[in-house]
Amino acid sequence: MLELKFVVRTPSNKPDLTEVRYDCPCGCKPRARFKKGTNEVGHEHCCCGIVHFAGDSAETHLKSYLDERSAQGMDKEVEGYQFKTLDMDSPEGAKVAIAYAVPNISKKHEEAGHVHSQGA
Repeated sequence: MLELKFVVRTPSNKPDLTEVRYDCPCGCKPRARFKKGTNEVGHEHCCCGIVHFAGDSAETHLKSYLDERSAQGMDKEVEGYQFKTLDMDSPEGAKVAIAYAVPNISKKHEEAGHVHSQGA
């Protein structure tokens, strides 16, 4: 399974939020944000099919989200997901729950309607 390297940070312009991001192999830079000190959870679903949740009960929210998409007939082309969970420390030292799912077959950028530019 693809191992993602997450970064947990506090955005300088939004000190009340925690942001969890990674550099996706497809070229995107997905991020999930949630308000500190709450039970909120944030998520982002990348164009290639990788989805991540961060915050309280991240794994439960991730699985519910993908179950709902499956019930609506979405994501059949990825032929299921592999799941991973981890905890990381925020800059303030709080534990941040992260859960992510990697599709068995990645979606292509053309299907998502965008292409990343190469070079500067």
